[in-house]
Amino acid sequence: MALITISGYPCSGKSTRAEQLGKYFQKRLSEPGYDGPQLEVVIISDESSHVPRTTYDSSAQEKPGRASLFSNINRSLASDTITIVDSANYIKGFRYQMYCAAREAHARVATVHVIAPPEKCREWHEKRGGCSYKPATFENLIMRYEEPSSMVRWDSPLFSLPWDEDPPFKDIWNAIIKGDKKPPTSAVLQRNKRPPNTLQVLTQTTSQINASLLSHLNSFPESTTFPMPSPPAPSPQMLHLPPRRVNLSELQRLKRQFEAVQTKAQASGGVAASGTWTEGDVAIGYVRFLEQVWETGR
Repeated sequence: MALITISGYPCSGKSTRAEQLGKYFQKRLSEPGYDGPQLEVVIISDESSHVPRTTYDSSAQEKPGRASLFSNINRSLASDTITIVDSANYIKGFRYQMYCAAREAHARVATVHVIAPPEKCREWHEKRGGCSYKPATFENLIMRYEEPSSMVRWDSPLFSLPWDEDPPFKDIWNAIIKGDKKPPTSAVLQRNKRPPNTLQVLTQTTSQINASLLSHLNSFPESTTFPMPSPPAPSPQMLHLPPRRVNLSELQRLKRQFEAVQTKAQASGGVAASGTWTEGDVAIGYVRFLEQVWETGR
């Protein structure tokens, strides 16, 4: 039905806003004049996903933490659910992944940017006591924060909410109840009926691409592009790499995420990598997915 992403600095009041939104939605859904579908309001948080604050101390810990959060979000997305994601959500690539998952589930989306100055966040953080971040982690999260923008589709519609102002509850409600539902992205277009052995094709193709890419990086560690072999690509394709070293664990994580989205889509209506489940089309879909996550698409 809907996915609402809460984003902001650490200790900026995101959980408070998520709780306020949840209570407001439940109130609207229980009003006598409400004649829409029966909906459940679910808040997915780091805590509910068993992601402790120490997860953000290093990238090695953070990646599986985000995977756990993303898995819970995927399970929550349904036609009878309003999902509120109460987490840091400070990386625009991760917000894009959630946006793609929402479009796969034919859910409306909205982003709420909770705005508080760093000094106010520090003040609140110091009052937390034992459940706070490490000082270095807290400052790192502020420094690395990628602010949502209404100019990009995955953050829109965007509601910017200063910490000392009342939330625009009604506007957010209208966005998730009456707003447009975006069609799936080009990497996950609709297909009415899937052919047999789709899962085998999916896993074999992504595994082959990962293995070829790792072999390429071992031979050319400074490379910024990867010429895709054909097969599995139907024709010569160029994968643009991020300006850092991509390792095995990252590729395995992204492979699992891509396959999870495709498998869920297959079970709920046959949405595939690029409209079909052939080896070549899955390869193109996976390449597009990687470039979208890495923000390297040309």
